[in-house]
Amino acid sequence: MMGLRRPRGAFIALTTSLISVGLLVAHGPARGDSFEYAEDELPYSLNPIHESAMAETRLNELLFEGMWGPGYDGSPEPRLADAYELSPDRKTMTVYMREGLRWSDGQPITAEDVAFTIRAYLNLKTKSPDRGRVSFIKKAEAVNDTTLRLEFVDPEPEPLEKLYFKILPRHSFDGPAIEKTHPFWFKPTTSGPFKLSSQDLGTWTLEANIESSRPPQIGRVKVREMPDKNQQVSSLGYGYIQAMVNVPGQYLPEVERSRTADLIPYQNKAWWYVGMNEKNPHLKELAVRNALARALDLDEALALIGEGYRISGPFVPSSKFYNHSATVDVLQKDLAEASALMEAAGYRESDGVWTRRNKPIKMRLFYRAGLGDQGQTIALNLQSQLRRFGIDASDPVAMDKAVWNEKVFLLRDYDLVVDSWSFDKNENIYDLFHSKGTQNFVHYQNKEVDTLLEKGFTETDPAAKVAYMHETHRLLAQDLPYIFLWSLRSYTAVRRDVEGVFIQPFYYFSQFSDWRLPAHD
Repeated sequence: MMGLRRPRGAFIALTTSLISVGLLVAHGPARGDSFEYAEDELPYSLNPIHESAMAETRLNELLFEGMWGPGYDGSPEPRLADAYELSPDRKTMTVYMREGLRWSDGQPITAEDVAFTIRAYLNLKTKSPDRGRVSFIKKAEAVNDTTLRLEFVDPEPEPLEKLYFKILPRHSFDGPAIEKTHPFWFKPTTSGPFKLSSQDLGTWTLEANIESSRPPQIGRVKVREMPDKNQQVSSLGYGYIQAMVNVPGQYLPEVERSRTADLIPYQNKAWWYVGMNEKNPHLKELAVRNALARALDLDEALALIGEGYRISGPFVPSSKFYNHSATVDVLQKDLAEASALMEAAGYRESDGVWTRRNKPIKMRLFYRAGLGDQGQTIALNLQSQLRRFGIDASDPVAMDKAVWNEKVFLLRDYDLVVDSWSFDKNENIYDLFHSKGTQNFVHYQNKEVDTLLEKGFTETDPAAKVAYMHETHRLLAQDLPYIFLWSLRSYTAVRRDVEGVFIQPFYYFSQFSDWRLPAHD
């Protein structure tokens, strides 16, 4: 996710010593020049303009390049771009593209590809969830094949980190209105280190892109869908996969006992939430949303899936935007307060069940399948706690990516959903909570929040932007469009014999071109 994902993090390279881990055996089978890794949920689309989950973000890091990307030291490094000039008023930028670059089909990569990509993002018919990523650009024009001129809506003193979005090939599309069903989603033309080789049941297979400006050291990559974490742990130990992207806390002891992989802790800007659909007549009431939040023991729920930090708003505690004021506290379980809120809103408790007009309250609870075992565990726990409070929550249902997009984002056919968001360094929450935000699927509306988000998006003074976001945090904690849950401590595991491993939060595979597999006979 934003702009967001459904998990983005700061550019923090992990150069600390790795914790040795191991599994069932010390040595796996010979693998050849192929790197395989496991995802809880297979990426749904290979079109970065419709990217909406971290599994897609990771795969697109291997397939596509932006004008700039995160370097080893965390600062922007040129990818498709070569150099740039920024006007004195910081409102115009000239970008000089690298010469001789080609798409995986041999066509040249030009400035028009960049201008087209920006127009496509901004086109309302494209319905990109990341439209906000380029909304700071007023106009994009190709001066010639290697020169691009950008006009910004407001002054942009440091625009490079906003230019990490992936570029699309103009010649693959009829126009800038790109629908999700366009064949590019499963048959892309790429610019990154890899191109698509094949798609089998539960597996995407990539092969090295000989046209790439960053040729990889590894010839083939396979991403396998493995919802079962036990299967992931076992496959990593036997060497059938080389990486396990997310190792939940309950699996850390097992992984730590092994001698075949390195366990890597990494920082991110991801947090979990329960979204509450304000189209539901009960959830439209602030008192009911507050009551539900206070009926839950969220520390109990968190302990079931690992370690983390409870949050009161839409940022991780380490973020400069997080409001640590004593007036904005994380919610604590308070059944008496929850009951008082329900009664004040006109509800009555009868035989342990909350009713209105003699009808019991029923809620449909869903969670995104990509959360894996952790998502199921949390959804079941929340269901149990709500039922004990007197709210009839249905048996939690896991939604895969296609169903999630339809029922949650398109039809808004749900009551409660459990999911997580991930962010890059910009931590842009505009599309989540602005009344016109592309990912505001809970129907949240607050004019004051709209104004703060608009000011925060365009603000160039860092201190002023922090102040806007602190106040946004306070209002969201008060209005509760979400029940804000926690930010988990994150770990990934990579086979110890993979060399050159360097992982950055959100941009997991940003330096994968330099990863290497051991030589073998």
